[in-house]
Amino acid sequence: MNYRSRAIVLKTSDYRDADKLVTLFSEKQGKIRAVARGVKKPASSLRVCLQPFCHSQLYLSGGKELENITQGKLLEFFPNIRENIDLTLQVLYLMELLDKSLMDRMPLPALYTTTLDVLAYLDSQGYNPLVSRFFEASLLKYLGYQPVLDRCVNCGRQDTRLVEFNLLQGGVICPDCSSARASDFDFNGESLAILRLINSTGDVKTMQRVKASDGALKNLEIFLEKYLEYHLERRFNMKKTIRTLKYL
Repeated sequence: MNYRSRAIVLKTSDYRDADKLVTLFSEKQGKIRAVARGVKKPASSLRVCLQPFCHSQLYLSGGKELENITQGKLLEFFPNIRENIDLTLQVLYLMELLDKSLMDRMPLPALYTTTLDVLAYLDSQGYNPLVSRFFEASLLKYLGYQPVLDRCVNCGRQDTRLVEFNLLQGGVICPDCSSARASDFDFNGESLAILRLINSTGDVKTMQRVKASDGALKNLEIFLEKYLEYHLERRFNMKKTIRTLKYL
C-alpha cells in the first residue's frame, strides 16, 4: 500500500550502511516505524525531512515489517528551537514522551495537532515551563489517564481541601478518605489550580497568561512526572539528562 501522510519525526537511528530507522508520529497512522533508504548519503533529498522533531509530508509504502519512506517534503523545521540547546533538549524530551507512550498504529489526531501547536509556540515564543506541563497533561488526557481533580475520587465529595492525590485511583482524595486511602502526592493550592486550568483548555497559548510561582511550577512538574511514570511504567532518559546538565 502506497500512501502519504504528514508526520513528526520522533527519533532516528542507524540501520544498515546508508539507511536509517525512523520513528514517526503520523497524522493518519499514529506511531509508525519506517526505513529511509540511502538517507545517510550526502545527496539524499530525505535528509532534511527526517531530522528529529521536523514536521514533514512523507510518502510511504508498506513493507513486511517496516514502512519504507520513498519521498518527503519538509513542512516545518522549527529553526529557533534548534539554535537553543536548552530548548532543543526540552523538545527532545517531549518526543521521548510520545515515543514511549504511543501504541503503534493508533491515530490520535487531536494529540497530533496539540504537538504541532506546542512546537510552533516554543519556536516562536521560547521556553515556558508551563508549556511542557501543558503537553504532559494533554498527553495524559488523550491516552485516557486524565486525573480527577474536581471531586474526591473515592467518595465523590467536592471539597476545597482536595490536595492529596492517590495514584492508583487516579484522583484527589478528601481528608475523610485520606485516612483509608494512602496519599501518594500532596498538591499545593496554586499548582492544583493551574493543573485544573490546563485540563479545561485545549489552547497552549493560554499558558502565556498564567503567572506561576517557582514552588507551584516545581510541585506541578514533580506530580506530572510521577503520574506519567506510574501509568506508562517508563522512565524518561531525557528528563534525567536535562536535570544533570542543569546542575553542572
